[in-house]
Amino acid sequence: MGKISTMSTKLANMIAAGEVVERPANIVKELVENSIDANSNNISIYLNNGGLLGIKITDDGEGMDLDDIKLCFLPHATSKIKNEYDLFRIRTLGFRGEALASICSVSSVSLTSKTKDGEAYNICYKFGRQVSLEKTSSANGTTIGVKDLFLNTPARLKYLKTKEQELGAISTLVDKLALSNPQISFSLYNDDKLIYKSQGKGNLVALVGSIYGLEAAKRLKHLSFKESGFSGEIYYVKPEIYRANKNQLTYIINGRYVRYYALNDVIVEAFKGYLPINKYPILILYLTIDPLLIDVNIHPKKEEIKIAEPRVLFDIIYNKIKDDLKGINEIPKAVIDKEVVPKEINNKEEIKYFKEDIKPLTPLFNKEDSLIVNKQKLPTLNFIGIYLKTYILCEAEEKLYLLDQHACAERIRYEFYARELGNPKKITQALLVPYLISFTKEEINLIKLNMNIFSDLGFKFKINDLDIEVLETPVWAQKELSDIIIEIVKLISEDKKINIIDFRDRICKQISCKSSIRAKDSINKEEALALIKELEKCENPYHCPHGRPTIVVFSKNDLEKMFARVI
Repeated sequence: MGKISTMSTKLANMIAAGEVVERPANIVKELVENSIDANSNNISIYLNNGGLLGIKITDDGEGMDLDDIKLCFLPHATSKIKNEYDLFRIRTLGFRGEALASICSVSSVSLTSKTKDGEAYNICYKFGRQVSLEKTSSANGTTIGVKDLFLNTPARLKYLKTKEQELGAISTLVDKLALSNPQISFSLYNDDKLIYKSQGKGNLVALVGSIYGLEAAKRLKHLSFKESGFSGEIYYVKPEIYRANKNQLTYIINGRYVRYYALNDVIVEAFKGYLPINKYPILILYLTIDPLLIDVNIHPKKEEIKIAEPRVLFDIIYNKIKDDLKGINEIPKAVIDKEVVPKEINNKEEIKYFKEDIKPLTPLFNKEDSLIVNKQKLPTLNFIGIYLKTYILCEAEEKLYLLDQHACAERIRYEFYARELGNPKKITQALLVPYLISFTKEEINLIKLNMNIFSDLGFKFKINDLDIEVLETPVWAQKELSDIIIEIVKLISEDKKINIIDFRDRICKQISCKSSIRAKDSINKEEALALIKELEKCENPYHCPHGRPTIVVFSKNDLEKMFARVI
């Protein structure tokens, strides 16, 4: 007798549930996406103990008639696709047809639904078995409740997190769904307490404010593009507000919130130099693409996608963001309170958005301590003093400016080195006496393998067993010759695949940091003014090469708020 047999429907559904349903957030996603596909205007999510003890989704969508109610729990039952043609032109969120069958196989489910002109019915399932079907009364739309999750598969219970972690995952998901559908009002309750509500009026700025805070909404930038078969909208928050992880990179493609890890790297690269190391932007991308060029069927939870010719898209997005960041000629405004707007909504009004009134700061007269420049990227600053041997304090037009002396010096040195390393006519100088630097065998081998890098930078040397004799050096490297060559060898050892442009950039960042004035270094007033004057000449005087701000500004209103002079 053969060993192969066909699995029962119940067993197959339980296995499918392991792919589709890992935690309460997965259930919320599947059920809310069905509500969105049903053209709902209002969707409410009710959680019991962070979703661990129960989930209920209520919508005012189209609802289902009796025939659809009977079919919706069957495996691979779907209203979204009828044939192969539809499969490659998917425009809806739910389409596979196994979500409800998988969910009800590992939980108890109650569904009540009513169409506009039909009657309401309730159907109940318990661990994959239908237990009731009856007529009832209900408003138009659908309500579905899920409880007893994984009670019949206790091995999966141990993988559930705490109620706080599960609630956090669902809250983040609802944020993404709201951003994907700003025209829909989403309400999230936990243990009968409203913790989030979106207005559903299509006002993206107000929506960003409700999710990320008013300061983020004030700094929201908008870009759009339409080329090479892609069209999209990019919304990002100016880089003075950032996050510690990549979770706030939100991609909505053809209306579907997805994860797209390859695009994360592109976005991070575009923001390089404008954000501190290991900090990430808040960004929302709305992309429209021909369904034939996208595969949304590569992940059981429909969370990941594959796009034809992704490099074209990546280049468009990278260039759009990079060019726009270069155009932000503003000193970062000090963020007094980085806490986001509380998720518990009590007021009925939307968050208002007022674009900051940014005017050129032109002094009425010049004082003795002012910096006079022709094309001002910085205002004419009047020196006040130095705080903690780290921060230079200045004032201009009733605003207080704080400059980080190390960050300023880094930016100045970085742009100097970047110009020198990028100059095709490298000015070098032969040394009268060769400069000797010792290395390990491994380092000597790396130097031999990467002589082209040193030649490109303008170095010439003779290699011995455990040292090199520097014979010729670029002029810019003479002051810190040993440190620079040792740093280059270190960078080579860290990155076996060298991109010469990126490598030059890394060299510039490293040596500019090491050779700059540091915090706690004592400088006098004249040195501080000279530093500010050099900073003004920089292409980007607002950030150090690692992305930290060089200068921040406090308005008079900011200070008066801090001292409770104004509300």
